[in-house]
Amino acid sequence: MRLDELFDVSNGVVSSCLKILERHETGTIPFIRLASTQRRTVAGWVKRDSLNAENIYPKESLFVSTNGEGSHSYSYVSPFEFVPNSDVAVLTPKREMSLQEKIYFARCITMNRYRFSYGRKPKGERLKRIELPEIIPVWVNSTDIQDYTSHLDSVTNEKIALDTSQWQPFEFQSLFEIERGRGPRRKDLDSSGSTPFVSSSDSHNGVTGITSTPACHKGNTIGVNRNGSVGEAFYQSLPFCSTEDIHIFNAKFPLNPYLGLFFTTLIRREKYRFSYGRKWGN
Repeated sequence: MRLDELFDVSNGVVSSCLKILERHETGTIPFIRLASTQRRTVAGWVKRDSLNAENIYPKESLFVSTNGEGSHSYSYVSPFEFVPNSDVAVLTPKREMSLQEKIYFARCITMNRYRFSYGRKPKGERLKRIELPEIIPVWVNSTDIQDYTSHLDSVTNEKIALDTSQWQPFEFQSLFEIERGRGPRRKDLDSSGSTPFVSSSDSHNGVTGITSTPACHKGNTIGVNRNGSVGEAFYQSLPFCSTEDIHIFNAKFPLNPYLGLFFTTLIRREKYRFSYGRKWGN
């Protein structure tokens, strides 16, 4: 079944037509952009009274990125109302559809990424022609979805005074022992076992599967991509295996999840120096 048989497709608003605020204020709603992970889709906030009603989409609306080299074709269901930018298409169901079904179709759309590229974007007819399952598996609507908006209650707009006057530059090797990733090859994974398998991905905390192979690396470390999505960094709390495309940063100091997330943020700030053609070697 074609996508446009299930959904009406609407395009977002050109960013230059709006004033984008960096922080949430009373009377504003999130402004959504294209991104390869849902947590990065919020680009800022827009005042509600500056928008036309037809540009505001309700909570649990399904949307898809229609542009970008590494962000195209990713599809998500929003946990809040929003206004999309022009690189995002919103899909409105033509029939009653449960939240479970929307999430299922979002995943189905994302699985079509291999059909598109920066030079062949999923826009217009290309997006509408995506084939989706006509029959919904029984397990979809029987799946219990926990409240995925509860984390929004912990978001605060409080500005934290951070004194950086004593900060100094440092080399990663001065704080970390760095080793090359080890583990089975991705093609050998059979979805059995319980050991996380980390690859050079930019999403899902770098975990792309599980393996029955005993963990090759200890937890409480940081994995940094040297290939693929170069420069992405994720804190790994559990023991894991990985591809050789990962550098494993073993701290020379007592590391905890909070410090781990702090250092992954610093490491990602170096991404602009590297690319697939200029990989992050030793």
